[in-house]
Amino acid sequence: MRKVLRYAMILSLVFLCGSGLSLSRTESFLHEYFGMGMLICVIIHLAMNCRWFSGLFKNKYRTSRILITVIDLMLIIAVFLIMTSSLTISGYIFSFLKLKGTLWGRRIHLVMTAWLFVLCGIHYGMHLKTGKRNPFLYALAICGAVSFVICRFYERLFLINEFVYMPSVPEPIFYLMHIPMFISFICIGNEIKSGTITKREKL
Repeated sequence: MRKVLRYAMILSLVFLCGSGLSLSRTESFLHEYFGMGMLICVIIHLAMNCRWFSGLFKNKYRTSRILITVIDLMLIIAVFLIMTSSLTISGYIFSFLKLKGTLWGRRIHLVMTAWLFVLCGIHYGMHLKTGKRNPFLYALAICGAVSFVICRFYERLFLINEFVYMPSVPEPIFYLMHIPMFISFICIGNEIKSGTITKREKL
């Protein structure tokens, strides 16, 4: 169950949050319903890991735990902002609410989905068991770094461009480029955790 949920969230992150499967390239109702599916997966994931909340104020906080906790809290904030912004730009599921603020809602949605993509990659990497580095995985991470630049992903992170930039490549290739990009953030998260774990924690 956990593995199925994990892979479902990763696919949603790559094709919804990462590549910005935008309303200009797909039917908006599909975008909204897939987004709702992802939100449901996140809620189930949080429910399955509810003990994390009760353990926030227990035990000591070493460097690695502080970083993991900060990333996790940022993830929760990102999900909340994505959820609230989607209410204002929805054309189907929440259209009956007739909320205003479409312009700022779209901007928040664009930025926070990009940050969710980055943070989830780092989050996943920081929860991997540290061990020998996988050369193939790190080779893909290098490809992901190149894809990050080619796709101008940084423009979404800092709202330099209010539209998802699409390079001159076939659309399926554009979406697939976000897989190694996600892997690069996983490797970054794993490196952060490896660099902050003390000798006592390793024992």
